[in-house]
Amino acid sequence: MTETIYTTGERHPQSTKPMRKGRPLSSGKYAIRAELEEVVLDRHNRGYGYKRISRIVGVSDVTVANIIKRWEERRDGTKDN
Repeated sequence: MTETIYTTGERHPQSTKPMRKGRPLSSGKYAIRAELEEVVLDRHNRGYGYKRISRIVGVSDVTVANIIKRWEERRDGTKDN
């Protein structure tokens, strides 16, 4: 009979440190996220498309779309109040 290297005991916890879910927010070519958002919104207001902005700032077009979407939600939310 061959012995297995696996034990049938209790599994060791993966981490005891407090953790955040998900990856950190991308900032592309910029030092901080706020700078990235400012550049994205500036170019969006000048009429650039998502894909063109994403190539310029160095993040995915989905990230650009999320930044613009969140900005529009905040803007529309303040108009109602």
